Amino acid sequence: MADQLASIILLADSLNSENLTEKIAKHLNKYPIGLIYLDIKRFGEMEKKHGQIACRKLLQVWKQLIIEAEMAGSFGLLTHRMFGDDVLLFVRTEQGDANWVKTVLLRLAHEIRTIFGKQLNESMVLSGDSIELYTGTAVLDPSTGRTAENLLYDAIKEAIHEARSKTDAEFRRLQMEFRDILAWHKITAHYQPIVSLSTGSIYGYEALARDPQESYFATPNRLWEFAEKENQLYALEKVTRQRAIEGFLSSDSNWKLFINLNANVIHDPQFTPGQTLAFLEKMNLTPQNVVFEITERQSIDDYASFTKALDHYRKQGYRIAIDDAGAGYSSLQAIAELRPDYIKIDRSIIHHIDRDKIKEILLETLVVFAQKINCQIIAEGIETFEELEIVRRLGVHFGQGYLLGRPHPELQPVSDAVIEWMQRHSSTV
Repeated sequence: MADQLASIILLADSLNSENLTEKIAKHLNKYPIGLIYLDIKRFGEMEKKHGQIACRKLLQVWKQLIIEAEMAGSFGLLTHRMFGDDVLLFVRTEQGDANWVKTVLLRLAHEIRTIFGKQLNESMVLSGDSIELYTGTAVLDPSTGRTAENLLYDAIKEAIHEARSKTDAEFRRLQMEFRDILAWHKITAHYQPIVSLSTGSIYGYEALARDPQESYFATPNRLWEFAEKENQLYALEKVTRQRAIEGFLSSDSNWKLFINLNANVIHDPQFTPGQTLAFLEKMNLTPQNVVFEITERQSIDDYASFTKALDHYRKQGYRIAIDDAGAGYSSLQAIAELRPDYIKIDRSIIHHIDRDKIKEILLETLVVFAQKINCQIIAEGIETFEELEIVRRLGVHFGQGYLLGRPHPELQPVSDAVIEWMQRHSSTV
């Protein structure tokens, strides 16, 4: 990678009006020049997940941030070069030897990584993914007497090698942390209520896996993505499912426990159906209490195999929900192939539905469709009484969202304010 990038730079600069090597040489007088290498972590995986168009927009934002920083003179930037998601920042110095500059660069690289990482995430180009940066540093030291071309070439290799070495060490640390989570079941279940919109009573709870907040894996997406890379999807799912069932201390035998089922788990070599029943019996629950949610954001490549796995669950009495319906393009196929008992409407449709007639019509159509296939609708992400009013009026069966109840380690009731509101508006349903 280092040799390849260096060769590309030298080739590209041969076509530029101002050669990078010549520009660097002009400033390599008395003091060294610092080099900071930046790279977006897991960019290739993001491109596969979100598509080339979304990632192209991310790179445009990334490039604009660098250009603006250079024009403003931030961080002492002299110039930069960008190749895809890889960026080389050249920093001018006005004092010190190579060792001093290296120390300053390390601090500066941390500051730049923090600031640019925050700005990239605030751009919201890739929804649901946290963007992080690799960094590496090197010093072009004129006191060695070497040519600017040689200094540039070696500095690029050194900065990239430093970044990659940090990456390898970080990955090993994450592997150990992940294995520790699995071995010691360091996952807690939080429960968010699912509420009947006709009565205001609890229908069930969705169990959400949570890791310690100080952990890299505190964001659930990271936990599941890492498990998939390590071929540990089923091992993680067993732990999270056990935690969800153990904490579901229901006071009503009719309440449903909604548990997320990763669509890719059937490809995990450890996958063996039939492990959940023992957990349920231990807690005096039955499969009739459990609804497995298949998220629309996880693509299903082999519907035949996945449907076969779901049939095993259905025969035992479990019910099936399609989660995040409306968040992407595969919802209709998933509904047609899997024939769910519930369709959970993604928050993107519910958000500000009281202000958007198109969203209202879309939800109304889904409600009619659900009635025709004998399926029930759950509206996710209800956060305001105005949104609640619309989804109730359209005949949505159940609701979920911060207005009705936030995720909590214990099963929480619906707030008195919501119940009172529903009682006042009962005649409108």
